[in-house]
Amino acid sequence: MGNTGPHIISVHTIGADGALKPLGEPVDTGAGARTIVFTPDGRHAYVAATEENAVYAYAVARDGRLIEPGRAYPTGDTRVVGLAITPDGRTLYANNQSDPGTVSVFAVLPNGSLDLRDNVATGVPQPRNVAVSPDSRFLFVSHGTPLDAESDAIVTFAIQRDGTLGRSRTTTSRCSVGAGMGITPDGRFLYVACMRSNSVFGFRIGADGSLTPVPGVAFGAPRTPEGMSMAPDGRHLYVASVASLPRHMPDMDGIWAFAIGGDGALTRLDPRVNAEDGPVGISITPDGRSLYTGNFFSSDISGFRVDPSSGTLREVPGTPFRAFGKAPGFGSVAVLPNQGPAASFSTVARPAGQPTSFDAAASADRDGAVARYDWDFGDGTTLRDGGPRPAHTYRAPGVFRVRLVVTDDEGCSTRLVFTGHSALCNGSPAALTSRSVTIPSLTNATEVRQKRAADLINR
Repeated sequence: MGNTGPHIISVHTIGADGALKPLGEPVDTGAGARTIVFTPDGRHAYVAATEENAVYAYAVARDGRLIEPGRAYPTGDTRVVGLAITPDGRTLYANNQSDPGTVSVFAVLPNGSLDLRDNVATGVPQPRNVAVSPDSRFLFVSHGTPLDAESDAIVTFAIQRDGTLGRSRTTTSRCSVGAGMGITPDGRFLYVACMRSNSVFGFRIGADGSLTPVPGVAFGAPRTPEGMSMAPDGRHLYVASVASLPRHMPDMDGIWAFAIGGDGALTRLDPRVNAEDGPVGISITPDGRSLYTGNFFSSDISGFRVDPSSGTLREVPGTPFRAFGKAPGFGSVAVLPNQGPAASFSTVARPAGQPTSFDAAASADRDGAVARYDWDFGDGTTLRDGGPRPAHTYRAPGVFRVRLVVTDDEGCSTRLVFTGHSALCNGSPAALTSRSVTIPSLTNATEVRQKRAADLINR
């Protein structure tokens, strides 16, 4: 979690019950630390340093520690706040709250360093946040300053193949001061937390990047909503209130959870939950089972367990957790992306009518464990969640293409799950493997054994 004073990042491990434990000493970072994002492979982290007009880059160790020192990359403009990285990890975008506002475009080099390629004007004052569509085709930029009650525009840029920004379009709405942004993993809907209008606006994303209001358009939100986090399955949305005043506004504080309908409309879930004072940064774990907020006024972290089916929240035992800094800001809480597993299996083929055995124990997950094995034996038979060592009897001889898909203990498999800023699950084709298995006939198998026996006798 990033902190605006002192300028440090606290690193924690997440326990099986969602509880947090400090991992090493806090790491120094740039002044006014705000948003944190990771590359999809989890090897590099980037922090927006608002007071230094720069992005700080860090390497990430295998255990999650940030490797110091961080290197500062100037944005070429002033007051950088929001960050978003493309799903392939090759381009980083940073919005600058200048007037007129700009978006800095950085190429992410293989070693994690940044190369500033462009600064593009949005055409609207005070850009506040950026989000990338899961298909990497569009960049969305929200705008506004908390002192201005006027409606603020959302600007959509087409992302070109090299990551630079192309043609833009502006969407006007009644959203005042757009802050937190979230996109459903299927890329169908965009949501914006509107701080001054105390609402969440929802839009359907068109094939050309156009934004069309969802039914209901604006949905009531807690007082001064700023942080937003999307569940990895795209079914629920969580919004945090930085102006949370639990003792004085018992129905307008804390964290609100929403169910996302098939048409993109939001339905508020009850009950809302209290965090500590001023939850602002908010992030959900890749498995969708824990959620955390950085709290501006109390300077600690609140932890919640999530029921993925209902979307409801309950406090993690021991919450709140000490974060060692002060005044965590917008986008200050981030969880490392989960890395997808790699599938592998061997087989001992037996004649038709006899069980052929399979062994997928060599499948592995670099940041956890393989939890599920889904088999397709190539003869029309499938075995869902069949474990690492199933057996299957083929009724007829032949050559069969056997396919295995593995899923890890955080629900990550072949699919990359991305909700606008950085990946939750860095799934890849490595979670799927296939190979041909030759099943002999029982007669042929007997003849082969007899021939082998004869050869041994004649030696």
